[in-house]
Amino acid sequence: MIVWLILIAGSLATGYFFGLRSEIKGSWYYAIAVPWLVLLVAILITEYVVPYQGGGASMWLVAQFFGGTIAGYLGAVGHGLGKKKAQKNRTNNTEHPNENI
Repeated sequence: MIVWLILIAGSLATGYFFGLRSEIKGSWYYAIAVPWLVLLVAILITEYVVPYQGGGASMWLVAQFFGGTIAGYLGAVGHGLGKKKAQKNRTNNTEHPNENI
């Protein structure tokens, strides 16, 4: 259960981070690709580096397909939220430019 929380929160946070920096070219791509690739690295480390702990067949491809899809989708959702927040901040700053003086 904690793994899903990490996957969801990490993907949303990554997407949100890149959404706040939406002026970076390709931020949409990074928001989707980074969580997917981090999940892939974590699965491959578990599969090939951590000693075998018994169990059934290797399901890392299935885990990457479903988990990676969820991670990418949540990265895109986080990007949308971050971009909306960044646009709101820019709008507020341009309406009252001398307010902070």
